[in-house]
Amino acid sequence: MKKYYYVWLLAFLLLTACAGKDTEPAEPQKDVSAEEVATKDEGEAVKNDGQTEAEEYVPKEVQYYEIENPGRDVTELEKELLRYPGIYSGDDYDEAKVKEALDKLPDDLTEAEYLEELKYLLTEDYHEELETFLHFDSSVEVDVVRPDETIDSPNVKTAHYAILIDASGSMKAMVGNKNRMDAAKEAVLEFAEQIPENATISMRVYGHKGSGSDADKELSCTSTENFYNGNFEDGKFKKALEKVKPAGWTPIGLALETVKEDIPENTDDVIVYVVSDGIETCGGDPVKAAEDLVSADIETVVNIIGFDVDNEGQKLLKEVASAGNGEFTYVDSEQDLKKYLRAQYQEIQQAWYEWKEAGKQQAYESKEEKKKLAYETKESMKRKSYQEKERMKKAQQYLKEKFDEIGHPASSPLYSLVVDYGKEKYRYAVDVGTKAYRESVESGRKQYRDYVEEGNEKIRETIKKKNE
Repeated sequence: MKKYYYVWLLAFLLLTACAGKDTEPAEPQKDVSAEEVATKDEGEAVKNDGQTEAEEYVPKEVQYYEIENPGRDVTELEKELLRYPGIYSGDDYDEAKVKEALDKLPDDLTEAEYLEELKYLLTEDYHEELETFLHFDSSVEVDVVRPDETIDSPNVKTAHYAILIDASGSMKAMVGNKNRMDAAKEAVLEFAEQIPENATISMRVYGHKGSGSDADKELSCTSTENFYNGNFEDGKFKKALEKVKPAGWTPIGLALETVKEDIPENTDDVIVYVVSDGIETCGGDPVKAAEDLVSADIETVVNIIGFDVDNEGQKLLKEVASAGNGEFTYVDSEQDLKKYLRAQYQEIQQAWYEWKEAGKQQAYESKEEKKKLAYETKESMKRKSYQEKERMKKAQQYLKEKFDEIGHPASSPLYSLVVDYGKEKYRYAVDVGTKAYRESVESGRKQYRDYVEEGNEKIRETIKKKNE
């Protein structure tokens, strides 16, 4: 009996031990897999109790272009226009890839954070247009060199007029009711009164000493003197002319050789007028003297005005003019002499007309160029901002469909942000571009009017002086 009791007790303990083993798991269960733990950097983390949660949202880093010397502080909107373009902007746009990128975004962003993501994907590149506007100079500047009213080179900066007056005894001969000298003086004075204010003029007389006799030949042939040099002053010039008296021989060569002394430094152009009624009578070589003048560094022209000269004299004086790269003009009366000098002012009148027309043309072309730049920059920025806005609206619509499924509250606010963002850029393009356009037009028109007014005034002055 006692033996049987021990057998039963042993069986009971064995059964109890087996039942205890059946209530425990064979191995621990894992709520988080090893693969899930490895994806921690992709947005999930493991809690101590084995649960997971989304990693905190990190906005994209924004980069901006820099504009060198913008001239002022850029506004917040202008800074936004300098944002680096989106990865799917411009020709890189791909709607499918945009949707893919949107699908990867968390579902719990604010409307402002979603907008930043859309900017990162779709913002257009405006930095070149903005740089154009920030550096845009609407002022039209035209700088056509004003005529110095010379004949051969109307656009030179400085000119000197050298008038050589023959004071030989033959200038006493009568022409109409006055002698040749008086007629020549009147014509020379009239000419001198018309030269540009910034030009200089000299009066050199030759053959004015002694007489026409053989005894005085050496004295007369070595006589040449500067009676006037500088800017034209009416009173002083008249007094210098009054001192000129016809006397002796005709040393034209000597006068051409010594006229170099009358030319101021830094003169760009020299026009020499020789007024004579005869040929060289002192054994000089006026042809060589004229050649030497024009071969110097200063651009020089020698014009010869032959006053009642015989055929032989005309031939020789033409040679002198030819050697001096100038012209020979024969006049046999006071009226002819004045007519010749007046013709010089027709050249000046034409030069002012050409100056006016050149200024008008340059003002017009500069204005049109600036208008075109302002317009094309404005239109480019408008086009990009419209394209950007429409693409963002498509992306917002795609997000809206997702929002509607999950009941996200950001749908309507995001649409408003997208539209306002696009309108702000578009309005900037219109306002700044239109302002640059209008200012260019106004500046160009002003330059145009200035050239017309000054040109017409100078032309009227020249006509008046020519007809006096």
